[in-house]
Amino acid sequence: MVQSFFLNNYMLTMRSFKIIPCYIKLTHFEHWPSWIFYIPVWIQHIWLSLKTRSLFFFLSTNPAIDGFILSDSKFKTLQLVPDAYKPKMLYVNTKMSCKEVLASMKSGCINFPIIFKPDIGFRGIKVLKIDNEKMLKHALENMRVDQIIQEYVFDSLEVGIFYYRYPNESNGHIPSVTLKTFLEIKGDGKHTLAELVSQNYHAILHRAELSERFSKTWNSIVPKDEHVMLEEIGNHNKGTQFINGNYLVDDALLKVFDELSHSMKDFYFGRFDIKVASMEVLKRGENYKILEVNGIGGEPTHIYDSNTSIVHAWKDLCFTWRVAAKIAIINFEKGIEKPTYHLAKIKWRQYASYKTKLYS
Repeated sequence: MVQSFFLNNYMLTMRSFKIIPCYIKLTHFEHWPSWIFYIPVWIQHIWLSLKTRSLFFFLSTNPAIDGFILSDSKFKTLQLVPDAYKPKMLYVNTKMSCKEVLASMKSGCINFPIIFKPDIGFRGIKVLKIDNEKMLKHALENMRVDQIIQEYVFDSLEVGIFYYRYPNESNGHIPSVTLKTFLEIKGDGKHTLAELVSQNYHAILHRAELSERFSKTWNSIVPKDEHVMLEEIGNHNKGTQFINGNYLVDDALLKVFDELSHSMKDFYFGRFDIKVASMEVLKRGENYKILEVNGIGGEPTHIYDSNTSIVHAWKDLCFTWRVAAKIAIINFEKGIEKPTYHLAKIKWRQYASYKTKLYS
């Protein structure tokens, strides 16, 4: 009896400990700082720079995209995509008034809800879903950098497809498919929203912002079997669960992205973030919308699946950078000039200045 008592208490303590945020972040590498993922990539970069004879070879992997590693304009890059696969969108600069933005939305047939996000962003920083004019006005008042407004795409599946194609080949490759499960909780008719969030492995990491967003219902009991969507932005930093979907790659999916790649001049490497009704629909090449195209800064996000080891994440990241280097070499052989230190310095300073404003 005594032994059973202590064992039960030990198990209860361990279960409680495992939902403490600091323990979760410490024991699950997908929540570690991003620079840890890139230590082997930086080391490998020395060898790749010697191989390509260019320290900044990655600036020539996608000649169509202008920017440093993370500083390409999302709006400009999306212009490479055929209109049929782009959501309705609007570029918003910092000088535009709310009245002007609303007028532009009306002329572009963009209705609420909308997605409001920085034109140059990283890991979902300051990406918002805006449901009405009041929320939009508040967002514009706090805007420090140019933004994009996109129509909200209601399709239930969001997926990240990492694709690359060598410039001298007709067919490409898909090394990464990521399925996204949005952050939500299910009511049991006994616990409040606050209690359910505290019991959820993913939600508890975002407890502070969720308590503010759901302040009116935070201490209310959630009815049994009722689902509460806590976050509708499909980003890992916002609680979305990334699931390895590499098993879904087949000839049909490759054909869709080969055709897409050939329609995007001088684009060879990156990740497409897509909303679609199902993978079956996507494999038919029908009715999907590309929310973002991430070039050299795009990651094969299946590495953030909780079942992936840090070693496999390192291997996959290093592999994609070797591919980027090989594509750059082929582009150099085609006559594209190697990026100079001066050019890279200018691009980096532009990005650093933008990032400072973004975080202010």
